This record gives sequence, C-alpha cells and structure tokens, in this order.
Amino acid sequence: MANQPGGWLGKLSNLIIPPSQPDTKTAPTVTNKRILDELIASFADSIQRESVGTSLLFNAHFLIILHPDTYEERQNAFPVVVNEAVQSFKAVIESYRSAYGRVSPVASSWFFKFGAGREFGGEVISPTDVKVIGALTGILPGNGQANAPAEKLNVTRRVKQTNRYEKVDVDLNTFHHIDFREPGAFIVKFNFDVPLNSPSPAGSPSIAGATNVVSPSLPRSLDAGLAHISYYISELNKEDTYPMRDREIVIARKDTDNQHFPNYLLLESAYVSNPHARIRYNDTTGSFQIASFSRNETRVNERLIPRSEPASPSWFDLPEKAQILLNSMVTLTFQSNA
Repeated sequence: MANQPGGWLGKLSNLIIPPSQPDTKTAPTVTNKRILDELIASFADSIQRESVGTSLLFNAHFLIILHPDTYEERQNAFPVVVNEAVQSFKAVIESYRSAYGRVSPVASSWFFKFGAGREFGGEVISPTDVKVIGALTGILPGNGQANAPAEKLNVTRRVKQTNRYEKVDVDLNTFHHIDFREPGAFIVKFNFDVPLNSPSPAGSPSIAGATNVVSPSLPRSLDAGLAHISYYISELNKEDTYPMRDREIVIARKDTDNQHFPNYLLLESAYVSNPHARIRYNDTTGSFQIASFSRNETRVNERLIPRSEPASPSWFDLPEKAQILLNSMVTLTFQSNA
C-alpha cells in the first residue's frame, strides 16, 4: 500500500520530480487582425530595406499564403483586411515622411493576392500560419507554369528560424502548387493625395503635394496610364497599344517565363531581346527615360541608344513623344500622358 501513487512514496516523488503539466500555451489563431499585422510588419520592414537617399521606397505587391482551412474561414474578410492594410500603409508612410524627401514607388498600385497551400519553400503551412511574401513589383500574380525553368524572384518574407523578415530569392516554381483564386486578388490604385489618418504638423512637408517635393504629374485618368505605347510588329503585320501604368516597365519578348510580370510589355517577335529595354518615369526630373539591354540596336527618333547591362542601366531621356525602333523590325510610338 505504501507504494501506491497516492502513498507517501508518491508524494515524495512529486516533491523531487514535479508531475508534468499540460502545455497551456496555444498556437496563435489566424484572425483578421493577425493577417493585417503581418502585412503591416512586412510593409514597414520593406521601407527600411528598400529606401535609399531621399527616396522612400517600399514593397507594393504582396502574396498572402494561408492553410486551405484558414483560407476558407477568412476569405470573406479579405476585402476588409486589404482596405485596412492600405490605410495602415499610408499611416506608416506618414511616420517616415520627415526622413525622406519623396515617395518613390516602383509600381502604380497596391497588389494583394491570397492563396491556399499546405507547404511553401519546404516548410509546412499549418492552420495557424500566415505567410506574407512581399516585393517591390512584378510579383507572381497566379500559378506558375509547371514546365517553366527555374527562375528567381527577389522578395522579403519572415523566416521561421529567425522570426525576422529577410530578403531572399524564391524559386518561382515554389508557387506552382499554391491555389491562387481570383476572388482573393485585389488591386488598389495609389492615391497619396488623400489625407492620411494622422494630420501633418504645421510647416512640415506632406508626402505628395508639398512645394518642395517633386512628385509625378499623373494623368487625369489612371486607366489611361502615365503614357501609352502603340507598337507595330512588321513580321506579323500586327499592331496594338499598351498603357504604361507602372512607373517602370520592361520591354521583352513574349515568352512563357515573362507571362506573370504585370509591368512587362511583351512583344511577340523573335527580333526582340529578353529583356530588350526599360522605360521609367523619373520623379526627380518629371520626365521619362529609356535604357537598352539588347545586343541588337535600339533607336529613339533615329538616335542609336548604347547598350548597358540590366543590373546597371544607362538611362537616356525620352521625349514626350518619340518613335522607338527595336532591331529595325518592331516600331513603338511613345506618348506621355503626364
């Protein structure tokens, strides 16, 4: 009887080795607020990582990956979460306004896409996980091509081991098994002229609209874009028009690998390099510029543009109206709307 658990020996054992206690800690549930908090943390981190000099730069494209069960449970609240995220992003920008001279986003809109998956990058996604993948622009807007060669996308994401947001290269094929549904996609146009939640102190420059801040003169209709580019492909006898809605676009050949980049002008021609050139809006000068990367010639109004490397582009001023000739075969007519 003395050796029974309730006897004196059992009591003595409990004093020496306390009985195991059930773990009262519960894994954090995925609430709407938690998704919002993860988005804000990713956005704020990107400002510190991407901003340079007097230019405040930040991630504008986000993928939010949830466990399928969590996705089904939370999906009706996605529009509200996105709206709150945009308002919070503006407030974060406001808090940084005294440290930078101007806002310099690469994209023209906030882009959010929610997807359901059980695994990402070798890590299991549980019903309590929220994966936020952020990028300046051009982030994969849908399922990757199953037969596409391995490509790298430079993004920021929270790494489990460090619990910090880190800049990493992610293989695009990592996304191919994620179910990105159309109802989970949201695009919100930038509008920094709308008053932010926090009023600006008297005498302080606002983010967009202050006399000492150079900001782009946007077209009256953002649907028209900052500029429009009409192009003619001679070998196909094909012409079309491309609205330039992003502050920087890439001109490239229409290949499968490029289909998922929203700021690419894809041309169906073997005479176009991959990439061939980039066009950007320069906030400082309030004008457009072009850089050529092709070993084949690029001409602007008959002027030959020297080739540079994509990692170190040499920019040349682009007139408000210009003819751009690619490899003597593809003609682009550029017209600024700014």
